[in-house]
Amino acid sequence: MNGLKFAGIVFALAIFGFGFVFAIPTGPGGPITPLSSSRYSTASAQSTPAIAGNVTEINMNATSITQTWQGFFGNITGKIVLGNSNNQSLYDWNLASPQGQVYATRTASTPNWASIQCANNTEISTEHTYTGASATAADRINNTFLNGTSFNAFYVGTVQITSGASCYATNMYTNTGSSVANHFSEVVLSDTTNIIYTALLDQDYMGFDGKTHDFEMLVAENGHNGDTATTPYYFYLELQ
Repeated sequence: MNGLKFAGIVFALAIFGFGFVFAIPTGPGGPITPLSSSRYSTASAQSTPAIAGNVTEINMNATSITQTWQGFFGNITGKIVLGNSNNQSLYDWNLASPQGQVYATRTASTPNWASIQCANNTEISTEHTYTGASATAADRINNTFLNGTSFNAFYVGTVQITSGASCYATNMYTNTGSSVANHFSEVVLSDTTNIIYTALLDQDYMGFDGKTHDFEMLVAENGHNGDTATTPYYFYLELQ
């Protein structure tokens, strides 16, 4: 998928309790239907006259679309359910302003949530190789997600993730045109086998496009050297 595309998505799901099993992330309650998908508009060519015999100094500036990342943003709805394995509810609670996380991973199998941790340097390096970006590219993963970025602590199931745990993290942009500390935070996690991009919910916060959203996030995608193949990402949510 060549270039950065932002797709607006609304998720809806229910969280079920099964006996004494601790809550873990769950898939959305229905198919994911993108509401829109777009990309940054490139500028048209500009001209300057050429005169035989002249040498002319010129300065130029351009905005290039990333070939390393796909963007997602949207809103979350859901409820907490007390029910049985037949999806019959004894009681449920609608979440007007759900808190929690959105997870995205390229693996089709369910992540090992019990082994979840912040991605380490080796895993970040492997993900960098996957993106196809050069070692000095401005949009390389370790120049986008920085080790030491502050974010609010959260739980993945029973595992707590804190910003003091050498986590690679970043903050997406708001309507100010830049990031704001501890808002639209995203952390790169791993289950020791698979990378899991994790966006912390920021209920009805003003997003990059001047509209309120619950989350914004990036996921890696190699669009270098004319690669236009798409890559499926599998989404999970954990709501409170």
